[in-house]
Amino acid sequence: MEQDCRTALEALNRYRPIPWEMIPDIGLYMDQVITLITQVYEPLYGRQKDGYLSPSMINNYVKARLIPRPAGKKYNREQIALLLMIVALKQVSTMEDIRVMLTSAARMGTETMYTRFCARQAQALSALVSDEENLSSDLPPAMNFAIVSSGYRAGCEATLKPAGER
Repeated sequence: MEQDCRTALEALNRYRPIPWEMIPDIGLYMDQVITLITQVYEPLYGRQKDGYLSPSMINNYVKARLIPRPAGKKYNREQIALLLMIVALKQVSTMEDIRVMLTSAARMGTETMYTRFCARQAQALSALVSDEENLSSDLPPAMNFAIVSSGYRAGCEATLKPAGER
């Protein structure tokens, strides 16, 4: 079982987020955006038809002003990059927390924010494989990852709280 887990983790380690320059900037329709994002995240989350992105979700993100409105029903590189970040972040954060994170990082610009996001995501996935504790513990590997995730989630919550509430 440990070898199966190691093989799965090594596959995650080979995953690389789509670089900024490779995100289409020709204007994609919503169904094309969903197809692209599903393909990008399939190695991480599997191929889910109704899972992590749908037309109604995208419409809600626009209404909530997490992403700018599309121009003529077409989404540009900036909007797609924001959606890529939202899909990954919503696996572990609430939409309100994501709003705070994106708003606080917006001053650096979407391209810089996305590039740094991708670098950190790749680094985090690489750490999964290099941390022997994940595979050598008395607990099942999935539980180890859930525990680590809950710790990081607590760190996220702590840093998002206003200073007076910490």
